[in-house]
Amino acid sequence: MTTESPRILLADDEETFRKATATLLEQEGYRCDSVQNSEHASRLLMSEHDVLISDIRMPGNMQFEFLRDVRTRFPLLPIVLVTGYPSVQTAVESLRLGFTDYLLKPVDWPDLRRAVADAVKKTSLVRMTTSVREEASRLVASLEHLQDTLPQLGSGANERELAWSLDTFLAQSFSSMAVLSSRIRSVLTSQMQGHAEAPTDVCRMMECPRLAVYREALEGTVEVLEKTKIAFRSKDLGLLRAKIEQLLREDI
Repeated sequence: MTTESPRILLADDEETFRKATATLLEQEGYRCDSVQNSEHASRLLMSEHDVLISDIRMPGNMQFEFLRDVRTRFPLLPIVLVTGYPSVQTAVESLRLGFTDYLLKPVDWPDLRRAVADAVKKTSLVRMTTSVREEASRLVASLEHLQDTLPQLGSGANERELAWSLDTFLAQSFSSMAVLSSRIRSVLTSQMQGHAEAPTDVCRMMECPRLAVYREALEGTVEVLEKTKIAFRSKDLGLLRAKIEQLLREDI
C-alpha cells in the first residue's frame, strides 16, 4: 500500500516567500497547499493536513483570530509561525496557544525544514496513538463479550473447536496490538534520537484509561476457564488459560 506524503498548508500574504517556500517543501517530498490569507486558509484547512505554516500579520489574523480558531478546531495540529514583526505579545500568545515553532523572517531554510520535519513526526505519532486507543477499545469490547459468552457454553460444546476459536481470537488481537506498538515505537525512536530509549509499553505510555478494564476482562476470562475446567476436560483449554495467565504476569 502506498503511503501519501505529508500534507502542509502554507498561509502567508508575502508572495515571494510563499512561492519559494512551497517550492522548497515540494522538493523535500511534501504536498503543499499555499494560500495568501487566513480566510482561504480557514476554508482549506482539514484534518488531512499534517502541519500549518502561518504568517502572523496577514489579513484576517491581525489579532490572532485565525490562529485561535485553528487551535479550537484542530487542538493537536502542529502550527509553525513565521513573522517579520516579532514582539513580546506575539511570542507570549504563541506559547499560550501551544504552537510548535516561532521563526523570524527572513527564515533560514534549514530551520524551517527542521521545524516542519519535527511537526510531521508529531502528527504521525498523534495519529498512531489514536489508532492504538481505538484498537485497544475494540479489543476490550471483544474480551468483555468473550467473558459474557463463556459461561453460557454447555458441556456438549466441541472442546477443541472452542479452544481453537479462543486461541485464534487472542492471537489475532495481540498481534494487531503488537503491530501498532511497533509503529509507534519507530516514530518515537526517530523523534528521540540521542535521548533515552523510547518506551515499549504503549498502553502505559499513553496512560490508557481502559488498562484496568482490559486487565479485568482477561482475569475474568481466566476465572471462567478455571470454573469450567471440569466440564471441559481439554488440554487445549488448559494451555489457553496458561497463556492468558502468562500475559497477566508480564503486566500487560
